[in-house]
Amino acid sequence: MKISFIHTSDIHLGKKFNIKNFSLKEREKRRQEIWDAFDEIIKTAKNEKIQYLFIAGDMTEGDYTDFKSLSSLSRKFKSIENTTVVIACGKSDPYTINSLYEYMDWPDNVYFIKSTDSVEKLIFPKDNLCIHSLSWDNSKNSEREQLIYDISVDESKINVLLLNCRLDSDDEFSVRLDPIKNKFDYCAMGGKHNFEQLKQNVVYSGSPEPLGFDESGDHGYIKGTLEKENPEHSLVVSARRKFTTREINLDVNYSFNKILDLIKFSGDTFSNIKDYVKINLTGTVSTDISMDEVENEAKQFFYYIEFEENYSYKNTEDKICDSNDYNIIESYKLQFENQQDKKEQQAFKLGLEVLRKEKVVR
Repeated sequence: MKISFIHTSDIHLGKKFNIKNFSLKEREKRRQEIWDAFDEIIKTAKNEKIQYLFIAGDMTEGDYTDFKSLSSLSRKFKSIENTTVVIACGKSDPYTINSLYEYMDWPDNVYFIKSTDSVEKLIFPKDNLCIHSLSWDNSKNSEREQLIYDISVDESKINVLLLNCRLDSDDEFSVRLDPIKNKFDYCAMGGKHNFEQLKQNVVYSGSPEPLGFDESGDHGYIKGTLEKENPEHSLVVSARRKFTTREINLDVNYSFNKILDLIKFSGDTFSNIKDYVKINLTGTVSTDISMDEVENEAKQFFYYIEFEENYSYKNTEDKICDSNDYNIIESYKLQFENQQDKKEQQAFKLGLEVLRKEKVVR
């Protein structure tokens, strides 16, 4: 008999967001979209009568979670009372005696992994299923990895490892892949925000919604079925937005409109009006062009856009300086004509924009 399941992790409900250009309004909106993504998982579990929901750590941002949020979570889990919910804790929501998780009245279908210094085994006889798991706490435990290697499984059962850690890494809590890949029928992993399937039975679900520009690609949750030595599953892509980075290499001969068009048409229109876009600008720009004006003009074509300014300025032709206002700017340009250092470039850009604004004021 096959067991239906959903596997998710790294949801980070209540995330603060430290993205520098996010307004307070955008941060609040993004937090709500993460809740909406979680609601989609709950809805799927209910409508499709999913038997198990595995949450592999970092369900919430522990430092920014309150009773109101956890009460909402409890109600959502109660709405899927026929789905068994098993939750391991990760680095962002460690399980301690001070954890708010400990003080909530969770419904009967919810099982928190409270053990942080030994592997906990949850056995569900009706489905011949055994879940092996360990949660994070705030202490450093050098023996945590060995506890995973020492797990003894009952080969007659379907064995699932539920864990929030980085496999084969130098992180504080890292487990090697080789000792576990053939021991468990399915490893429901958390701790990475991008989906990754290392083996058919070893999968990082990734976060349902991407949380920054270092998390490109598709995001959603894993849905599938379990049976002995034969897990079947796929990524259900459900993220409302993507974080995408685009590269644009500029040429000193490009006009204002040429650069603006390169930005506007760097991606498809649907992505531009829906996703978070970062443009990495490289190459060379004419000193006659105000990149501040280009960037401000470009914003109207995007839901969200920010720029990495890795270009350099260059004069397109030699100028003869005299005492008029126009050539005050030209004289300034010539002083920085051969600048190479990025800080010098930034200083030049700032000074050039100030001079242009002063000229407009006059």
